[in-house]
Amino acid sequence: MNALRILEDFYRGIMASYPPQGEALLARVRPEAWRQLAFRYTLSVEAMTQMSHIIEEQAMQHPRPVRFHVSFQTLSRFLPQRERYRALAPRVERLWIYGAFDIPNHEEARVGPNVTLIDTEGTGLVSYWFVIAYGPGLSMCLLAREIPALDGQGRFYEGFYTFEPTVAYEVLSMLHLAFPKQVPVPTPVEEL
Repeated sequence: MNALRILEDFYRGIMASYPPQGEALLARVRPEAWRQLAFRYTLSVEAMTQMSHIIEEQAMQHPRPVRFHVSFQTLSRFLPQRERYRALAPRVERLWIYGAFDIPNHEEARVGPNVTLIDTEGTGLVSYWFVIAYGPGLSMCLLAREIPALDGQGRFYEGFYTFEPTVAYEVLSMLHLAFPKQVPVPTPVEEL
């Protein structure tokens, strides 16, 4: 898939444009301030989960429906979060859940009628954790690639977070190119 190669190049190129931050930032910044932040990081699964929850909560509280894209890498990693997403689904316009279909019945991951499940098995996306809320008045984009831990223990992610709608639009455009039948062309930023 050329679109996924483009996404990888985009990811590598944009990383240098953001200042580095660590997990301590999560304890210092109020959730509403995330609408004005942009940074790169290397974080643990726990910190990535905390960041993801902030984006999910902002999307649920936003007065206008947004489109929400999230990757769990595999659907087995999604299942522990299923109830959280069952609550999120009716509060967003549409919800796309990406991951390798590694469970016997992938329909277990469908948490609402507005949910699209996208199988990423055999693509580079199985290495990525992303959460994107995109719509009028709200743009939050977390994109990270799993990296090996120095001691070989645990999972860590290197990536970036931004509130910039142009970045979310670019990532969503690449997801559309990779999965044109499942992911629509995103609304241009100037039309939000």
